[in-house]
Amino acid sequence: MLNLSSSVRGRARDSRRGRVWCGARRQWVASVAAVALIAPAALVMLGQPAGAVSGDISTIAGTGGVGEHGDGAPAVSATLDQPQGLTVDAHGNVLIADSTNNRVRVVAVSASNPGYPLSGCFSTVPCRWTVGDIYVIAGHGLGGYNGDNIPATSAQLFAPTDVVVDHAGNPIISDSLNERVRVVAVSATNPGYPVPHWTVGDIYTVAGNGLSALQYAGDGGYATDAQLFSPDRVTVDTHGNLLIADTGNERVRVVAVSASNPGYPLAGCTGPCTWTLGDIFTVAGDGFSGFNGDYIPATAAELNSPTGVAFDHDGDLLIADTENARVRVVAVSASNPGYPLVSWTPGDIYTLVGNGGAGYAGDGFLAASAQLNAAQDMTVDAHGNLLVADTSNERLRVVAMSTSNPGYPLAGCPGRCTWTVGDIYTIAGDGIGAYNGDGILATEAQLYSPTDVAVDAHGNVYIADSVNSRIREIEIGAAATRPCAPRTVSASPRKNEAVVHWLAPSCTGGSAIIGYVVTPYLKTTALPARTFRSSATTEIVTALTAKKTYRFKVAARNSIGLGPQSAFSTAVTIDSTSASNT
Repeated sequence: MLNLSSSVRGRARDSRRGRVWCGARRQWVASVAAVALIAPAALVMLGQPAGAVSGDISTIAGTGGVGEHGDGAPAVSATLDQPQGLTVDAHGNVLIADSTNNRVRVVAVSASNPGYPLSGCFSTVPCRWTVGDIYVIAGHGLGGYNGDNIPATSAQLFAPTDVVVDHAGNPIISDSLNERVRVVAVSATNPGYPVPHWTVGDIYTVAGNGLSALQYAGDGGYATDAQLFSPDRVTVDTHGNLLIADTGNERVRVVAVSASNPGYPLAGCTGPCTWTLGDIFTVAGDGFSGFNGDYIPATAAELNSPTGVAFDHDGDLLIADTENARVRVVAVSASNPGYPLVSWTPGDIYTLVGNGGAGYAGDGFLAASAQLNAAQDMTVDAHGNLLVADTSNERLRVVAMSTSNPGYPLAGCPGRCTWTVGDIYTIAGDGIGAYNGDGILATEAQLYSPTDVAVDAHGNVYIADSVNSRIREIEIGAAATRPCAPRTVSASPRKNEAVVHWLAPSCTGGSAIIGYVVTPYLKTTALPARTFRSSATTEIVTALTAKKTYRFKVAARNSIGLGPQSAFSTAVTIDSTSASNT
């Protein structure tokens, strides 16, 4: 049933350094070593350059140089190696499948670590979670497989192509060349995955037995006994079930985590399928590579290297049918949520984007008439619009589903773009595979093999700009402002220093807090301020004079700038005798 030769598989397992993923089959080919090595100038950590406007693009992780350095330091100074997948967790942190580095990493956006295991900062210093910094949360960098039930940061991954976060906060990893999907335990208890143990910080396989034979097996049985073949993207539905683009097997499969089937068509079982927790099922694709039409049952349809999976707000399954140059939908909801289709039958499959011809055409027109070129993944924004990483067209495109544009820059239409429901538009990338800088309008920027897209709670868009070895952001949400003042400042004396504590500002200005400035006062005279590049709300102010009485004010900094000072702290008189570390 498979038309993928073993020679492709052999090339995929070649040495990583100096090579890139090429095409939906993910063959390794020689890369252009000098691609996108220009470091961004004047970029503000974890945000747009100062003065940027809505629609501009910036880098939030990666210098453009290929490497595996920078953990425990600002993400914009770190090196990535062809990141394939990304997601934004419930706290706004950006998780990255740093594929060629065989790691999953996180860019800290929230004030504190929600529970991820951290490693790779420094050999002798434990990681301290700092907003704007990047950390490894899974994989020690050597491609391979050294087992489960071990700390995630000690585990081997092999070309992880995607990462998502389930409803309990656990990262799910498509460990592609290990033929597995794995989970990093962050929640206190197992939400229902077929694993016998559950220890926070450890990694487990939730689907795939790791066998590398080019074959397909296991539907209707335990997911960890099934065979996967180069699983690419993964996602979690609203019920907690895990969907897998089983790319080499030309199928999309589901691991049952919820108590009952929410409406997926099931196939591939021996006899009638029975939805059983922990089992795996095929929900789309008959295993043959090709295209045999739409308006037919999804399990009878041919797919051609399905790479990406996502959901719309009604629970319908979206598939990036990559080599068929289409985005397709499997009808799960009872009625069509608004797609331009002539009929809607639950369980059937339909094309939403792409006419099947690989190329670039169609902006400003109906999405189903447009051309895509090896589109690898997609997501749905809060308004229901479908964003597509049109990989080989070097663009990010959007299919309009809401009645008005929520703020995306539009380009590529004949004349001026008018937002029309059902039409497709380019919102990032000028079609040239390269890098021409940040702090410019996203539609004028160059992308190089964008492979994934995610949207945060503010509507900002994140792109895995793979061959540029960067994660980039398009500012769409309301423009950020300076943060409010910190609250309830207090101080306690120590020998020649004071411990100053405060509560974080009640408003961050729409951009994460990246540091604080503490100013000591002698009566009303301000002394030199102390700057702390940290989101911590307790700091030690040193080099104070014994027996003098000080008060303190604190101001918060985000990517836009420094906010107003707080009210004065309580007054403290510095001790001359107590130990400085008490």
